[in-house]
Amino acid sequence: MLHTNNLLTKRLFSDMAIALMLVSSSLLVSSSINSQTDGQTQPQQAIATLGNGNYQFCSKPQPRNFDGAGVCFNFTKIGDRVDGYYAYPHTDDFICLRGEVNGNTIKGEALAMSWAGREWINIPKTEFKWDEEGYLSLNHHKIIRSSRGEGRGDRIDWILFRHAMLDTQGFYQYSRPLMTAPSQLCQW
Repeated sequence: MLHTNNLLTKRLFSDMAIALMLVSSSLLVSSSINSQTDGQTQPQQAIATLGNGNYQFCSKPQPRNFDGAGVCFNFTKIGDRVDGYYAYPHTDDFICLRGEVNGNTIKGEALAMSWAGREWINIPKTEFKWDEEGYLSLNHHKIIRSSRGEGRGDRIDWILFRHAMLDTQGFYQYSRPLMTAPSQLCQW
């Protein structure tokens, strides 16, 4: 009987050791995954339910040491209106966007700049997707302002899209805006 109790005790300790190893392994994996981001990314809250303020939502979790990942919407919200820009971080690919928010969808208008380094050529006359991921749809454009640059042949056009729709469903809300403020990029 004593021998049976010792076997049961050894078996119990063996099972507990295995359970502790599994818990430790899962914590290590979880820690490894979290160390790839800064831990400041929050589950998405519907943009419409946010209070007035400045926000950044991106299609990928916030990486460590960068101001955004994937494609991002950096904006100011007042009531049911947003004013900001949609961009790929660390590139000159951005488009200003303002409009009304319903859930995680923004409907309004967009403003793009076309210049020698980032020229808009052959803009479709029907609705099209601005980004590779297909979150932003644009339609009904016209050039609202043009100016000559300093170099010969340089021209800057401001293109207004009267119909813009951005769907941020599934985006990650960053703890605070990390990209350039919209007021510094978007001159409506």
